[in-house]
Amino acid sequence: MWSEIAQRFPLLQQLFSRRAPVGDGRRPEGGPSKGTVITICILISTLLWFTFTLQETYTATLDLPVRVVNVPPDQALAVPPPPFVRVQLRGEGYPLVQLYFNPPTITLDARQDVIDLTTLDLNLPRGVVVESVVPQVVELRKEPRVTRRLPVELRVVIETPPTHDLLYPPRVEPDSVQVSGAVSIVNKLSAWPTVSMRLRDVRDSIAIRVPLSDTLRPLVTVTPEAVQLYARVVPFTEGVRELPVRVTGVPSTERVVTLEPATVRVRFRVPLDQYEAAMTAPDFFATVPYEAIRADTTGRVRPIIHLPDGIAVRDIVVIPPALRYYNVLIQ
Repeated sequence: MWSEIAQRFPLLQQLFSRRAPVGDGRRPEGGPSKGTVITICILISTLLWFTFTLQETYTATLDLPVRVVNVPPDQALAVPPPPFVRVQLRGEGYPLVQLYFNPPTITLDARQDVIDLTTLDLNLPRGVVVESVVPQVVELRKEPRVTRRLPVELRVVIETPPTHDLLYPPRVEPDSVQVSGAVSIVNKLSAWPTVSMRLRDVRDSIAIRVPLSDTLRPLVTVTPEAVQLYARVVPFTEGVRELPVRVTGVPSTERVVTLEPATVRVRFRVPLDQYEAAMTAPDFFATVPYEAIRADTTGRVRPIIHLPDGIAVRDIVVIPPALRYYNVLIQ
C-alpha cells in the first residue's frame, strides 16, 4: 500500500526518506518539520478517502426545477405546473455530487396536455439511473389568452419622523400595467399590486423603482415589471389660529343666529415654508350651515373649517369641537 502511494506522490516519498543523523535530535538542515509531514499525510489521506468514497454507489433524492416551453401564443396556462419534480437517482458518488450542485432542468412541452415524466430524458451522467419520479404525470391545462390594462395598487408604506410629512400623496409612473394570461384568471383581477415595502425615516423627496408582484407567475405576464415611485417629503411645523365662526344660509325671515363661543381655535400642521401664508390666509375660516342648526337635536353643532387654497394644512384640531347656538324666530 505504501509503495503505491509513494509512487503516486514522489514528494511524500522524499519527505519520509530523509533521516536525521544518529544521536542528533535535530532535523536535517533544509528538511521539513515533523508537523509539516503530519499535515501533508493527513491531507493526502483525506484526498484518497474522498476519492475512493466517491467511487461507491449511492442513492440520492433531488428536487429538479421545471420549465414550460412552447405555449401557443393564443393560449395560456390556467393552472401552474409543479415548480419542482422529486427524482430519486442511483449512481456513483462523484456524478451525484455534480448533479446536486448543478441539477438539470425538466422541460415540459406545452403542446401536450398530459406529460409522462417517467419517459423524459433528463440528460444524466453516465452510470446514473432514475429509480422514481414524483409526480409521474403532469397535466398542463390551458385556456384562451386575454390582455387587459389594470391600475397599479401601491403597497409601499412611507414612514416619516414627527417633524416631516408627505406634501402630496405618492404617485407611480406608469399608473397602469398590461396584464396577459388565461381568461379565467385575468378577468377576475381589478388591479395589479406592487411588492410590499416599508420605507422608514424618510426626510426628503424620493424616486425609487418598485417591482410589481409576481405571485401569479408563470400564469400571467405583466408589462412593465416595475414602476417608478415618486414622493415629496418636507419638514412640517405646528400653527394655531383663532377663527371667527359664521352662520351661513340663514333665511331672511330669521334673525341672525348667535353662536357660543363665536370663535374657535384651530391647531394644525403645515409645511415649514408655508407657515406664514397659513397664518395670514384670508380664505382660512370656519362656518356653520343654518341647515345643520335646524336639523340638530342636541343643542350643539360642529363648525366646518375651510382650508386655504394652495396650502397643505394637515392634522386639524378644533377647540372647542362643538358650539352652542341661539336663534329667535320673527313673529
